[in-house]
Amino acid sequence: MGEPGWTARELEVISGLRGLGRTVEPDEDTKARIHRDIERKLEKEPSRRRRALATVLAAAAALIVFAGGVGLLLSRGSLPGDPLYGVKRASESAELQLTFDEAARGSKHLQFASNRLDELAAMGTPGADAFLTSLSAFAAEAKAGTAQLTVLGVQGDTARLGQLRSWVHEQSGKLNGLHVPAGAQAGFAEAGALLGRIDVRAVSLLDRLSCYRITSGEADDLGAVPAGGECAEPPDAVLGAPSAEPRPPVTGLSPAPVEVATPPTTTGSATPVVPLPTNPVPSSGTAGTPTAQWPPISAPTSPRPPDTSTTSPPPLISIPPLIPGLPGIGLG
Repeated sequence: MGEPGWTARELEVISGLRGLGRTVEPDEDTKARIHRDIERKLEKEPSRRRRALATVLAAAAALIVFAGGVGLLLSRGSLPGDPLYGVKRASESAELQLTFDEAARGSKHLQFASNRLDELAAMGTPGADAFLTSLSAFAAEAKAGTAQLTVLGVQGDTARLGQLRSWVHEQSGKLNGLHVPAGAQAGFAEAGALLGRIDVRAVSLLDRLSCYRITSGEADDLGAVPAGGECAEPPDAVLGAPSAEPRPPVTGLSPAPVEVATPPTTTGSATPVVPLPTNPVPSSGTAGTPTAQWPPISAPTSPRPPDTSTTSPPPLISIPPLIPGLPGIGLG
């Protein structure tokens, strides 16, 4: 009996398809195997996600390192106010943290101080605030480098004192070439005075390298403070040797004139330059309150003379013979 809307032939085809479907239906074992395969794939999915996440993170880290390296290269010529200037200063700080040699660390401080003056020269006509900010950074780096190198200079590495003098004369030329904006004259004069103090400090310490007392045992913002008083050797009579004549002080170390520009005194006048003192007097009373103390550094004393005194030989001791007929025994 036919169904409404279906012909007998169509119903016959439908019945045949149903029978064919029952013949290809998987058995229970096949269904169980398919179920287990699906579960295993679902269990492996989190691991794949973790691997994919690790790949993405590694790629991101590589991108950050690459971008950081490119940023460091591009920041080398940046100036105050540029987007990458903070990266430049951060890289300088990292260099200092990774420098463990004291002499190299002091030299880097001086190099970074010089960088601040180079930046001011490259800026052309900066505002007063930017000018003073860079000068403040210059002074901080200059003091830090000087404090380290003066201590090393009186502890045997005397070349560091000459290094300071050469650096001062180089920076004085840079400072004189700067355009000083209105309102920054006082900071400009302080930077010039700081260079003068550093030069005088280096010369004062050089003058006392031949003295018994080289430093006063105190330290200020420029490091080792030279001792005051007469430059003389210790009395060798304490060691039993004749007193030696004091060695003459080192000559030819007076600082050469360092030209440092001063603010204009009248409107429209050219910026004059004045030399630093050419004959500084070493003294322990330098500018700045002492911030540290250590035992005064002294030059080595004369060697102890050899002992040439003579002593009399011990008396001869004779022992009589123990057995008659044998010779006696003598000691001494």
